[in-house]
Amino acid sequence: MFRTISALASAAAALLLSGCIAVGTIDRRAITVNQEVGSTQNQFVLLNLARASREEPVYFVAFNQLGASGTTDFRAGAPQFFIGPNLPAADRIATFTGGATFLDNQTNTNFQMSLLGSKDFYSGLLAPLGLRDVDLLLHQGYSRELIFYLVIEKAKITLVPPDGRPSAFPPQVVYNDPSDAKNFQLFQYYIKEAMEHGLTTETFQTPDGAADDGSSDSSPGEKGWKARPPKLQTQAELCYDKALALPSDIPDIASGSFCGDKPDVRPATQGPSEPLYVTLHDKSFALHDQRLEIEVTTRSIYGIYYYLGRIIRSGRTVDLQAFDLPAEKLLAAPLVDVAVDRPPEGEQDAGCFTAVRYEGQRFCVPREGADNTKHIFGILNALIALKQSNADIPVTQSVRIQQ
Repeated sequence: MFRTISALASAAAALLLSGCIAVGTIDRRAITVNQEVGSTQNQFVLLNLARASREEPVYFVAFNQLGASGTTDFRAGAPQFFIGPNLPAADRIATFTGGATFLDNQTNTNFQMSLLGSKDFYSGLLAPLGLRDVDLLLHQGYSRELIFYLVIEKAKITLVPPDGRPSAFPPQVVYNDPSDAKNFQLFQYYIKEAMEHGLTTETFQTPDGAADDGSSDSSPGEKGWKARPPKLQTQAELCYDKALALPSDIPDIASGSFCGDKPDVRPATQGPSEPLYVTLHDKSFALHDQRLEIEVTTRSIYGIYYYLGRIIRSGRTVDLQAFDLPAEKLLAAPLVDVAVDRPPEGEQDAGCFTAVRYEGQRFCVPREGADNTKHIFGILNALIALKQSNADIPVTQSVRIQQ
């Protein structure tokens, strides 16, 4: 009897175990996959920043498909025994034979990845960011200052004489290059002025330039011909927003350079390249009280990686400045915060938001703080996604992990 109870208890325990494995695992597995994909994407970005810090090529891959499956197979067989009157002596011993109980649990995870290396992808990767891309980023809640440091490669400032004659002073080009301390200090000054004057972007509509072929097979002037309205496309331009500017700086800005000064729908001949005009009255500024023309050049996504990589390699901290603006309260904080060290073998990365080991060094983004760096990771992932299309997805290689 004791053997019977033990066998039944074992079978019940196995049944309960199979229930724990089979029930409620889909949600946990889905969350795990989501978390691991996010962790991997962050490591992809950090690995390329580590490569860029060494002036090495950067490479991009993408998840195309993720799949997971699991099976649980539980089988239990009752043991053989004999009961009843007039049993032979051998059967009265109550030997239990023939029972079989086993549990088989198997999970499979597979995913597909592709190298992003098509002509179209690299055309988007190497081309300077358009103001439409910048406009998308500026309206996602990110700090304008953070976006300006990432996307602006240089600014050209031209003195505009009041009489309309050509300026006797050559244009001044200011580069966003932290390795050139004197030039970079001037760039930071212009960023400060841009923030306090409310520099941002706005969108407008222009005809796409397609030929108007009418809505029928007839020609213009013939009966039945009807003009087809042109399609509009969205463009963006820089402007100064009064709601973002310090009230004392609004008089510095020329009419026509404010957001909303121009119509929302414009002829195709009026492109987004019209310059901005501003007059700075700061007495400490060499060109104070002079009308200035500002022209900004953006960098590419590829350039952003190497810009951040050089900051990491230099070990110098580029701090975003604190501003107390009408619509923005910004605190001083590093633009990018990546610690580079050589930890002891086997040391865990518990204090890192994300970390990779490359060429014998560990690149670690601190878990606490480093908010700007975390924002940059999201920005870079978004920009890379914007440059992808169906043509960028080549024949994929499948990887399967079986546990």
